[in-house]
Amino acid sequence: MEAKTMEKYVKARKQGNSIVVTIPSNLAVTPGTKYRVEKRENGDLILKPSKQIATSLDDLFRDWHGTYQRADDLNDWENTKPVGEELW
Repeated sequence: MEAKTMEKYVKARKQGNSIVVTIPSNLAVTPGTKYRVEKRENGDLILKPSKQIATSLDDLFRDWHGTYQRADDLNDWENTKPVGEELW
């Protein structure tokens, strides 16, 4: 099954040191969404929503709708720098 596409024409313009392309509101893009931009050899630009990687426990649970209270013993853990091969 092929995904349905919507085609719109937009114009690139200079704004400060950047080139800006406005996304029409009827494409229903959520404001604040971060995208990874890829430029193909043929000049095509591909925008893909990037996944946010939580950098703290508070970020990890930010959109959780349950009750969250940080355990006191985790405060020291979050402020500790890695000393070996830990993932960070």
